[in-house]
Amino acid sequence: MAIESATCILCRRLRQMNNRGLLVKGRYVCPECEARIIVLSRDDPDYDYYKLGLKKIWYWPSA
Repeated sequence: MAIESATCILCRRLRQMNNRGLLVKGRYVCPECEARIIVLSRDDPDYDYYKLGLKKIWYWPSA
């Protein structure tokens, strides 16, 4: 079982008390990053940043 992270895996914002955002395999994604991911297109300059950040969830369990 994964330990829940207290900061966003992408931007390192602290998790807020309202518990909004995503938890994937114990890793937190803040609402701001979640919203950004939803509207990203492959041509967006931030696409690779978010793609690599999300890979941390699956490939580097201690990230």
